[in-house]
Amino acid sequence: MQNFIVKNIISLLMGFVGGYIFTLYNFPLPWMLGSFTISLFLSIPIGYFDIDNRLRRIALPILGVLIGSSFTPEILKQIYNWPKGISLVFIYAFIVSVVGYLYYRKIAKWDMVTSIFSAPPGGLAELVFIGSDAGADERKMILVHSLRIALVVITSALIIKFYFNTDFARIIIKNPPLHLIGFTDWFIMLFCAVVGGVLGLKYKLPGGALFGALLLSAFFHLTSLTDVKPPSFIVASAQIILGTSLGVRFHGITKREFKDTVIHGFVMATIMISTALAIAVISYKIVDIDPRALYLSMAPGGFTEMLLLSLAIGVESAFIATCHCLRIFLILSCIPFASHMTKKNRNNE
Repeated sequence: MQNFIVKNIISLLMGFVGGYIFTLYNFPLPWMLGSFTISLFLSIPIGYFDIDNRLRRIALPILGVLIGSSFTPEILKQIYNWPKGISLVFIYAFIVSVVGYLYYRKIAKWDMVTSIFSAPPGGLAELVFIGSDAGADERKMILVHSLRIALVVITSALIIKFYFNTDFARIIIKNPPLHLIGFTDWFIMLFCAVVGGVLGLKYKLPGGALFGALLLSAFFHLTSLTDVKPPSFIVASAQIILGTSLGVRFHGITKREFKDTVIHGFVMATIMISTALAIAVISYKIVDIDPRALYLSMAPGGFTEMLLLSLAIGVESAFIATCHCLRIFLILSCIPFASHMTKKNRNNE
């Protein structure tokens, strides 16, 4: 137990160092990407580091409250533009899921079940859980989906900065000084994080604790009951936990796994990113939505990571959050059918 605690502390310190270095050099989203990058490169050869899932469960509601605060009354005036953009997200999810299945099945030569559950662009935890029950290769699914998220996070930051020529370095939280934040505002933020997080996990919402906290925070900010956001140091701490926990997933990768899994996952992640960017660039004028927001709404990174990127550049976080939620709902609503069909086919063989 003591060794486990020490391991978590060392891992978080490692993440802090990475975040601090990225902050010094004004990298985009420094605390998350810095902690992720250093933990990724150190975890593969060393394999010592780890982050307790309970820490992640504490961090996610904090970020949910932050993202929910972007749902302001002014957002309601923009909703009429959303249906066209959301329809593009659905089309995108269908296209890359089909392409992904065909790639894993025909080129990678994976079994049908693993191919089905490795193809969709979202819902890592749910896909791995349901896929394992259906008989898919759990290790391959975890590696492929983790790699997809990691590549999308890094690539999306570079695309936004260099392709869309958007400068951003860190999330700017406009709040009054800590001592001027009232008791009511602190209570509302704590209520959203705790109650929303619990409800998100209990009812298995997409994004879990984060989405539950996001919904409550959005309600309080849309109704103007508060306009305060979580303080910067709390948000930075949550990002360090998130980034480090993402990087340490890659410890213990063998040469065989790299050849048989990681390379195929890299190819599909590249296809997913390229497709999202192409659709966004081609159609943003048609749907009248900022191309950066349209890209981030489709980019198959983690729910939390894409929303943090949107906050860092100040584009339509509410629209992006809605699209990611609906995309995950779409994927998870189709998964039980896919699971049933694969079990039926295996029983007939």
